[in-house]
Amino acid sequence: MERVYIYKGFERIWHWSQALIIGFLGLTGFEIHGSYSLLGFDFAVRWHTYAAWALVILIVFAIFWHFTTGEWRQYIPTTKMLKEQFMYYIGGIFNNAPHPTNKTVYNKFNPLQRMIYLGLKILVIPIIVTSGFLYLYFQYPKFGIEFQSLEPIALIHTFGAYILIAFVIAHVYLTTVTGVKSLSSIKAMIFGWEEMEEEEIKIVVEEEMEVALKIIRSKLDAGDERSAILDHALEEVEGKLGVQRETYFRDAISQSSAGYFCISKDGYYKEVNDAWIKLYKYDSRDEIIGKHYRLSRSEEDFKELEATVAKVLKGETINHGEVKRICKDGVEGYHTLTLSPVYIDDEISCFEGFIIDTTARYLAEREMMKKKLRLAERQQKKDDEKENN
Repeated sequence: MERVYIYKGFERIWHWSQALIIGFLGLTGFEIHGSYSLLGFDFAVRWHTYAAWALVILIVFAIFWHFTTGEWRQYIPTTKMLKEQFMYYIGGIFNNAPHPTNKTVYNKFNPLQRMIYLGLKILVIPIIVTSGFLYLYFQYPKFGIEFQSLEPIALIHTFGAYILIAFVIAHVYLTTVTGVKSLSSIKAMIFGWEEMEEEEIKIVVEEEMEVALKIIRSKLDAGDERSAILDHALEEVEGKLGVQRETYFRDAISQSSAGYFCISKDGYYKEVNDAWIKLYKYDSRDEIIGKHYRLSRSEEDFKELEATVAKVLKGETINHGEVKRICKDGVEGYHTLTLSPVYIDDEISCFEGFIIDTTARYLAEREMMKKKLRLAERQQKKDDEKENN
């Protein structure tokens, strides 16, 4: 089991501050409503007003934070996996069924949570705040707001309070039953680190690898230094993610047998990873960055690959199959090749892909074929001798 840094500092402060303020508003609000007598009516009215203004200030800061950090995207509603998530909550959760969605840094909420949280932010909270201030300034002696009756405003405000109470109860309950452990989700919102199973970690890593590649593209397009762009991008992602295993990304990209490359539209290498360098037997990126991919192909192979590249630059993603490469020392090798276009501002800027070495397999298959041919020749020779005799 691993830990992933999911919740940022302000996010946690905002969450718990909001919870405390709303809890205090509920406590004083229902006393004002006459549900019980605990703090005293005058005290409840005065501090309910203070808490209301504190909530408004907190909401302003939260809105600013969400839009400046891009976290507002977390609340964009989606119907993908919505039905599965609903069925999980009403049945699957009681049968230990696997969770239909996974929490990641860039996707913290499941489809149902997105809709509920968005509804709270743009409907329930604004209605409660607006009705609360209308209630507060109803027929105020000076600069007040005149209404024929207080009752509709009070009912709307109270109805909103009941919705919030129902949400809090459901939220706390689901928090304790959907985490890896009963209190793991609450601890995550306190300390920021979410405990996840191995399979969930893999999903998080896959998402972050995609983010790393996007970072590479943006840096290449901005004209940054080519040297070690992949490493720098991965370091940024690792720092943002907070995954405790620092080798995840480099094991998956840099140190694996899958070589990554990015080539400009006119055919010149813009970036390669360590695995690519090893497969082509170069000593550093500087030896290949800025060189044309013709360098590693024979004339015949280059023409075939050039035709494939032309299709990719028109928007196709192609699995080119097995191809032959010419390494720096002139030795030939073989690998599978996939190519896909890279879009920047809706236009194809370059193309990228991965290669997986198949040299050993190719040589083994070739030796097997030679052996079969030799056996076939021997058998043919024996058959000829029998016929001659």
